Amino acid sequence: MRLLPALLCALLALPAQGRDLQLYLIPNTPAHVEAWQVIQAAARRAGIGVAMQPMPPQRGMVMANKGELDGAIGRTMLAARDFPDLVPVPEPVFLYAPSAYSYKQLDVSGGWAALRGHTLCVRRGYTLMEERTRKLPRQRMDDDASLLRMLRHGGCDVAVMDRQNPAARAAMAADRDLHLLQPALEEVPLYLFLHKRHAALVPRLAEALRGLKRD
Repeated sequence: MRLLPALLCALLALPAQGRDLQLYLIPNTPAHVEAWQVIQAAARRAGIGVAMQPMPPQRGMVMANKGELDGAIGRTMLAARDFPDLVPVPEPVFLYAPSAYSYKQLDVSGGWAALRGHTLCVRRGYTLMEERTRKLPRQRMDDDASLLRMLRHGGCDVAVMDRQNPAARAAMAADRDLHLLQPALEEVPLYLFLHKRHAALVPRLAEALRGLKRD
C-alpha cells in the first residue's frame, strides 16, 4: 500500500493520454534552438515525449506558470524568479555567453560595466539582458538581424548577442571591420523549467542530461 502514493504521483506527472510535454521556446533565438536540441536528446533517453511551442518570452512564461503549457526551454534562474509554479531541472541545457559585437575596439574586460557610455542594441524580452542593460542607453529589437543592421548603420555602438551566434558569425565573415570583443560579458546557464505538476519527471530528465554530457 505504501507504493500507491508514489505511483499516483508518478502517473500525475505524465502528460495526459500520452501527450508530449508542450514546452515553450523563444523563436528566432539560436541559444534556445540549441537548448531544445539538447532537451530532445535527453527526453528520448528518459523515455519522455516533448514538443516545442514558439512563444513570446513573457507570454510563454505566464502560460507555463499557469500550467497552460508544460514548461519553458532555455531560461535563466533570473527569468523564472517571478514564476513560483515552475520547477527547474537542475542540469543546464546551454551555457549562454552574452558578448559585445562592435565596429569599435573596446575594452570589455570589465563585463557589463565596460559598456557604460556606449549605446547598445539588445534583444527584446530577454530577462537577463533587460536587467543588465536597464540603466544603459539601448535599443531593443525582436531579432538578431535587426541588431546587426542597426549596428552596421551606426544606430548603436555595441550589439549584444551570444558569442556563438550564427548570424553574428556570418556577418563577421562578410565584414572584417565587425569584431567579437573578448571576453564574454557574462556566462549564464540556461535551464529547462517544468510546471510543478511534472516535478516527478525532474530527476529523470536531470540524469538524462548528465548522461548526455558524460557521453
